[in-house]
Amino acid sequence: MKVKAISLLLAVMLAACSIQISDVTPGPTAPVQVAATPASALPPATSAGPAWAGLNLSGQLLFTQGVSGVERVNLATGARVTLFKPPENAWLTAAAVSPDASQIVLAYAPPPPEGQIQFGYTSLYLMPADASATPAPMLERTDPQESYFTPSWSPDGKYIYYAHFIPLKGESGNTFRYTVERLALGGSPEVLVDNAIWPRLSPDGSKLAYLSFDLQTFNNDLYVAEADGQNARPVIPPGTFQAVDAHLWMPDGEAILFSAVGEGPAYQSTPAPALSWLDRLLGVEAASAHNVPSDWWRVSLDATALTRLTKIYDTGMYGSFAPDGSRLAFIAASGVYVMNPDGSGLTPMIPVETLGTLEWIR
Repeated sequence: MKVKAISLLLAVMLAACSIQISDVTPGPTAPVQVAATPASALPPATSAGPAWAGLNLSGQLLFTQGVSGVERVNLATGARVTLFKPPENAWLTAAAVSPDASQIVLAYAPPPPEGQIQFGYTSLYLMPADASATPAPMLERTDPQESYFTPSWSPDGKYIYYAHFIPLKGESGNTFRYTVERLALGGSPEVLVDNAIWPRLSPDGSKLAYLSFDLQTFNNDLYVAEADGQNARPVIPPGTFQAVDAHLWMPDGEAILFSAVGEGPAYQSTPAPALSWLDRLLGVEAASAHNVPSDWWRVSLDATALTRLTKIYDTGMYGSFAPDGSRLAFIAASGVYVMNPDGSGLTPMIPVETLGTLEWIR
């Protein structure tokens, strides 16, 4: 029973890559503004009809929900189609559509051999976007406790960027590391940044945003570098937030949105140094951080303005802009929602069963 609980906890963590977050303490170079958004909690999503019908939305939403698989929603009609339903005892944490909408890369763990436990360590799989074939391995684990996760495509479709969890075993004990890497289609993996997770390229493909990861404290900060990981710099003064999460680029490439705690008690990290890498990876503090109520923030690329966009206090948020940049859709613990880029016009769309990822495609 204990092993199954650990398995579930790890799967949830890898799905969201959320780490503990503290109260907001803006740095001196980033004056804070609060957007004119509703101060009330998120309205509950409903299952009755397309709640967004009056918004004249176009395109499709592709979202994942763990063992529920990959679904595509037509925004004009509300029709939902399941593209991939994982078999029993499999685990899916993310799906990303190629720029030409022909392929989907998955962070996916197929069912383990009979009698073994599913720990949620994912490899990268590729499948056609029309679901004409089942997912095929693209980048597989070579260690049972290794994991590839949070994949995304370069705008030109030539690379897949992803985070890589690597267990390290040595005479002095076991530890681990995270790296941001990229894989050219038909090529070999290339390590770009050490101690980092969650890579996302700017709309023109010239810049890479990622989260630094401190192996001792589990703290992270938002960084921007060249597309190859060179010339990195923090976008927000380090320590402004104890951690940030789920960042994405504004359509004009001049600012970045991210999820962080908006208000509430500080969550302090005091990891025990004697713990093994697995104990620390599965620690209570990391699991708790995933459940910390968060909000959307925006920071300009030159770090001159930090703006809180929402007051919704939801968890597990993951967003994507419409192809024309007019709206932002996001999935959270309480459902799928859409809003304007400034945080106004928040509208519930689709109820969900669990946390997941989301992309808005044509």
